[in-house]
Amino acid sequence: MAIIVLGIALTTVWYQAEQYQNKWKVAEANVKAYSNELSNSNNKNTALQLTVDQLEYFNDSVLKALDETRKKLRIKDKNLKALQAVKSGFTRTDTITITQVDTLFREPSLAIDTLIGDEWYNLRLGLKYPSMIAVKPYFKSEKHIIVSSKKETVNPPKKFFLFRWFQRKHVIIHVDVVERNPYVDKQSSKYIEILK
Repeated sequence: MAIIVLGIALTTVWYQAEQYQNKWKVAEANVKAYSNELSNSNNKNTALQLTVDQLEYFNDSVLKALDETRKKLRIKDKNLKALQAVKSGFTRTDTITITQVDTLFREPSLAIDTLIGDEWYNLRLGLKYPSMIAVKPYFKSEKHIIVSSKKETVNPPKKFFLFRWFQRKHVIIHVDVVERNPYVDKQSSKYIEILK
């Protein structure tokens, strides 16, 4: 009897040690991911490994925004696979100098430098005596990519719910790309899962 109790105790301890070792590996991976993020390494990203509870618990503004987008799309916790946020901005400076006209502006002390825009778009406009106009537009793009899975029937679903229960199903991966900038038109996106 003592051998059986000892065997059960050892199995339980071994199972708990395995779970703690897995949690430790995830924590180490997250430490590396935060270290890469803090070092401002633009060429290398490391994935954070979080549970849904941890995602809701953290006070990171990016994680909160991703979680809000997931909730707007009505994706259940059990179907959630991955979340990604991509922020980018682009700008270009154009200068127009008119040489055909002696002066475009009359006031010699004219030097206007102003900023027009909102959260997603800024236009820096510069006017300078005698005939120079400079424009520098800046656009900010923020994409949320949410990967989820859902079981769907292989063939079209039957009309009667009881027959749908016994239909063969497979797992479909859904990738939602949400662009938060209202000025950006979504052209196309493609997600490919490599099978092994």
